[in-house]
Amino acid sequence: MAANGGCKGESIFPKHVIVLIAVIMSFGVISCCLGHVRDDHHDRLGTERRSCIESERRALLAIRSDMYDSNERFSSWIGEDCCPWRGVACDNTTNHVIKLDLRYPLTDDWDDEDDICFMLEGMGASKVNPALHDLKYLKHLDLSMNNCFGANVPLMIASFMHLEYLNLSNAMFDGLIPPQLGNLSNLHYLDIKGCRLSDLRADDLDWLSRISSLIYVDMSFVNLSKATNWLHQVNSIRSLKVLHLKWANLPFVLSPSFPFNLTSIVKLDISGYLNLNTTILRWLSHASSLVYLDLASCKGVDTESLQITLGALSNLKEFNLQYNGIKGEILGIVMNVSKSLKHLDLSGNSLSGDITQILWNLGPVEYLALDGNELDGDISEMVKNFTSSLRYLSLRSNHIAGEIPQIIDNLTNLEYLDLSYNGITGGILMTFESIGNLQNMLSLDLSKNFITGQMPETFDRLYNLEYLNVSYNNLSGIIPLSMGQLSALSELDLSSNSLKGNITEAHFSKLTDLTLLDISYNSLNVILPNDWLPPFNAYSIFMGSCHMETKFPAWIHTQTRLEQLSLSGVGLSGNLPTWFSDFSKGLSNLNLSSNNLNGPLPSAAANEVIDLSNNSFVGPIPLSFANTSNLAILSLSHNNINGSFPSFFCNFNYLQVLDLSNNNLSGEVPTCHKSFPTSLQSLHLNHNNLSGRFPSFLKHCEQLVTLVSVKIICMMKYQHGWEKTFYP
Repeated sequence: MAANGGCKGESIFPKHVIVLIAVIMSFGVISCCLGHVRDDHHDRLGTERRSCIESERRALLAIRSDMYDSNERFSSWIGEDCCPWRGVACDNTTNHVIKLDLRYPLTDDWDDEDDICFMLEGMGASKVNPALHDLKYLKHLDLSMNNCFGANVPLMIASFMHLEYLNLSNAMFDGLIPPQLGNLSNLHYLDIKGCRLSDLRADDLDWLSRISSLIYVDMSFVNLSKATNWLHQVNSIRSLKVLHLKWANLPFVLSPSFPFNLTSIVKLDISGYLNLNTTILRWLSHASSLVYLDLASCKGVDTESLQITLGALSNLKEFNLQYNGIKGEILGIVMNVSKSLKHLDLSGNSLSGDITQILWNLGPVEYLALDGNELDGDISEMVKNFTSSLRYLSLRSNHIAGEIPQIIDNLTNLEYLDLSYNGITGGILMTFESIGNLQNMLSLDLSKNFITGQMPETFDRLYNLEYLNVSYNNLSGIIPLSMGQLSALSELDLSSNSLKGNITEAHFSKLTDLTLLDISYNSLNVILPNDWLPPFNAYSIFMGSCHMETKFPAWIHTQTRLEQLSLSGVGLSGNLPTWFSDFSKGLSNLNLSSNNLNGPLPSAAANEVIDLSNNSFVGPIPLSFANTSNLAILSLSHNNINGSFPSFFCNFNYLQVLDLSNNNLSGEVPTCHKSFPTSLQSLHLNHNNLSGRFPSFLKHCEQLVTLVSVKIICMMKYQHGWEKTFYP
């Protein structure tokens, strides 16, 4: 830049000075550019040039030695430099380890908390090695989803003064959460969610209130029953944006006398808070920044206070109030919710009213669940008020009637529709022609209604459909071949209708993802060749009351993941194939009743339900049945089974129904000295040749409801000798 301050426009600097400045500036630019080049080169080669601290590398290897590993999650932990290892990160300047992520990687999506707990319980054990203490510069620590069952939360974690992120969720820790965690003054994220199977607790939350930098806290399933001052202590964390206290046994709060300080709170989950009362509801009305609120299963929600709170939460977008037993008109609740509400779940209550009025008071809602209430109205009128933004709609188990109108095809974003357990009528043809344009539909449930008519050929339009259930209606006609084009379909239930015609290979041509198939209780002819190779590998197959060939279908053997099989009343005869005896051991539910099968009974092992009644099986009950420790229902009635009453039935603690009637069993009923089938509810032993004393083990069966015609021949000694006495 030239400086124009002299006479006649000449520069005030001598020419040689100007040249020198130009050279210096040029050199500076070159140096700056070279500097960037070096920095870029360092960024590209940093992982090669940087080396972690040797003592920290040894600490990491010691930590690894105590962690369960079934998926080779530590396969990258090799070499002298630990910084590139999976789950590890180092500081670019000091080379100290600042991040350690040891979260156990799950291959499936686990949404149910109980499923997660049981999965973790069956996983190999892990423990936190004391060498963790050597990673003093950690800012990020994740030990979640590991099975540290029975261990306490490591006290050493409280010494990590640089820690900003701590995740111990679902790590199966037990005992008292160390209050020393309150020393982590830099902590922003704390997830210490417990598990239903663990006994993690905190008797006071004063330590939590000392961490003023907290933004995210999840202490769901932690026992806080002794933390009587929990609300006041949580309220003091002004920076808090997300708080999860789901099923945390929160104590009763009489009346908050302190001002509402959670002015930044965006998400609050206190579902399962059985001590929720009016004062807390009204206290929450000050949470004007709240976007997500979960009050599911709280049981203490007062409708009037709820209306006041909802009227004040103007930014609320997601609200969950399911399973609270709330009674009264639904309109009183809906009319007060925020117009920006996107997600509303009021299912599992006792709300009443005309459903056609609800959507008038809602904005562009995307998720609406009203199932399990006492709502009524005409579905055709309600649909007129739906918005195109709707993605999820569940009206299951209400009193809704009428026909589904063709206008429903305007809901182009609809992905989930459940209208089951209602009084919906009309023809299925009209219904499916109207929804045939809903190409985003993933799940459709119209079961247990009064829908009639034939099924249309337009199924192939729903090419994203994963779940279809139209069971328990009055459908007639054939199953269209277009059903076999739904390549995304996972579960298909057409049971309990009046469908007829043939079922062939073409009906399954592209159903590669099918896991559940139920076509039972129709009038269908299943025509599938023995050498057929299904494109699917299902978990559940139900074809009861269909018409099949007399020979047992060989293609069943290809279903290596099968857990449930019902071929009841399909016309099978003859002996079971030799492979089936081992195959049946892996089935939790087996129903081959009402056929003409003969030969010996198949083996059993993991079964929970076995129904082989109304056949011609012969021989004794196999000893393999002794391995069915989880057996709940066993029906072998109306066969030709002989031999004695097996003593191993005494060990069936989960057995609820036992039907051995109409066979040729003989001998005495076992006495059962040490173990008893205490869960037994129904016992059928009639029409056999059993003898001996009346079964004394029945006095231990407190749940027994049905004892059907148990005729046991007992020898009683009278004056004229031994005589038979019959107990009807």
